[in-house]
Amino acid sequence: MWGRPGRDAEGALTVLAWAGCFCRAVCHTGLDPVAGISAGTAAGGDVHGVVGRLFAAGDRMGRAGVYALTVAALATCAVLLRRHGLRAPPGAAVVSAACWSFVDSHMLWPRGVSIMLGFAVGHGLPAPAASQPDDARSAAGGLTNP
Repeated sequence: MWGRPGRDAEGALTVLAWAGCFCRAVCHTGLDPVAGISAGTAAGGDVHGVVGRLFAAGDRMGRAGVYALTVAALATCAVLLRRHGLRAPPGAAVVSAACWSFVDSHMLWPRGVSIMLGFAVGHGLPAPAASQPDDARSAAGGLTNP
């Protein structure tokens, strides 16, 4: 998804994927200071009532980030489907399952680690199709001409 996006459906999906990635980065960057640093600092002082509110704010930021990640992942999978045909859906299914599970989880052992492995596997599945020359992609069942 490098380069300037075109003025077509694939270009719109590319921009949507970029926007989702940006929102995910912003939300996750905000989540750690709010739920981690601030709540940890407040828990060490005399303001225990605020800790729950800080964790709740962090949780809302984290969920928004995961939803943005899901939008980015699905848009990316749609672009890969258009470019590489039927080799993209297996990766899309694994990434979608990882996103669904990530909504109420974090990156901690064991579930979070399994989710991160799911992201790695899901994103890696379409890699062989993406590395083929353009003529091999067309012969492999691409939905559009490259």
